[in-house]
Amino acid sequence: MPSKASPPPKKSPLGDTIFAIVHLILLIAIVVYAVVSLILGNARRSAVILGCLVLYYVLVLHKPVFKEIERRRAKKIRGSKRQP
Repeated sequence: MPSKASPPPKKSPLGDTIFAIVHLILLIAIVVYAVVSLILGNARRSAVILGCLVLYYVLVLHKPVFKEIERRRAKKIRGSKRQP
């Protein structure tokens, strides 16, 4: 007898928010670490860390960031048309 697949769990807005905040804190900590490394004279380590962060942004975050910007612009335009 084939078993029925359970439906996927519903997305939690609070869970998404917590996930985003934790990742933002980690990214800020990594940038601070890179800057401290640069101040302490380890330019190579700082450049590698910052290069990896730029690569992470380009490969992972770039497309979703622009989608969110476009979504907010469209929402703002739709909201301004409704107001007299």
